[in-house]
Amino acid sequence: MADKPHLVLDWTFDVPNYKLFINIADDLEYEALEGGTLGYTKTFKGVKTHITPLEWEKTEKFWISEHYGHIYGYFQPSLIEFDPARQHPHPRWGHMQDLKNGWTPDGEYIDHMQRRQILLEGNDMAFIYGGGSIDLFLTPDNGLTIYKRVPTRDVNYPAEMMQDTTSFWTEWPQACGMQPRTKGPRLSSYEELLEAGAPQSIIDTCVNGEWESAPNPELQQWYIYPTK
Repeated sequence: MADKPHLVLDWTFDVPNYKLFINIADDLEYEALEGGTLGYTKTFKGVKTHITPLEWEKTEKFWISEHYGHIYGYFQPSLIEFDPARQHPHPRWGHMQDLKNGWTPDGEYIDHMQRRQILLEGNDMAFIYGGGSIDLFLTPDNGLTIYKRVPTRDVNYPAEMMQDTTSFWTEWPQACGMQPRTKGPRLSSYEELLEAGAPQSIIDTCVNGEWESAPNPELQQWYIYPTK
């Protein structure tokens, strides 16, 4: 493990406007274009420039580290393609993970945009019902508000995963390299939850605001959720 903390960036997803962005400082903002697969728009001191995905990896994250590392940590990528020293078990699930971009203080994975795994996994909301080939229903506030993430095949997964045309994947909460065009959480309703097959007991619990809390409700600050 490195002596310096690794670079961790919490990106905000403005879902209604489909904008994934981060304000590093008062005069520095980045917007990720399709999960960074099309690059980034950098606005620094009022001047906009385009950062390619390669520039983001080779120079920009080092530049952020140089100027803002004392706030966000330092980019310390693996120097080789496969680094056994960067293979560590997931702190909660136990499976091995490749930490080539670094890791959080809790030992969790960081993606190419330096986002925490718990942000990518949607821990801002609690699971209610569904998934796979049907909508995945979630709530940020113990069931009082219902959101859903829908099935999709608009993905960049390997060709062998796409051979079965009946396979679907639930949209990710934020755009990433494998799902660059995900729309994220969409506003839903108790009616849609019932139509999807959820038991009435689940719906009653949600209506009463008694559903379980989100695993990491503090992550909700990094979302602008749809309201219609």
